[in-house]
Formats: sequence, structure tokens, C-alpha cells
Amino acid sequence: MKHYYNSLGGGANEVAAGYSKGTALGAEIIGTFVLVYTVFSATDPKRNARDSHIPVLAPLPIGFA
Repeated sequence: MKHYYNSLGGGANEVAAGYSKGTALGAEIIGTFVLVYTVFSATDPKRNARDSHIPVLAPLPIGFA
């Protein structure tokens, strides 16, 4: 395993067989959007003023995303 790490310059990430790099890029974009949208919606100050009991639960959806 150390041989692969050293010969590849510290990483060996690749797209699984049967998927293109474009498909992997699309999945990364969608996953990043879901995470950022969840963080922004869970920490929205207008929402916190309206639902004062919710901020304690904000880490839960962020963790699931």
C-alpha cells in the first residue's frame, strides 16, 4: 500500500469503472450543493427568529447531509 502512496504522489483516488469523469464531477457538484444548502438553511437567522427551538437541532441535518 505504501508503494502506491509514494508512486502516485500521495493519493490514489479514481472514478469507479463504468463511470466517466463527467459523471463523477456532476455527483460532486450535486453533493456539494446539498451540503451548502443544508448548512445555509439550518443556520438562517430569519428562521432562527421564527423558530427559536430549532437552533439546537441544526447540527443534525448538517451531519446527515
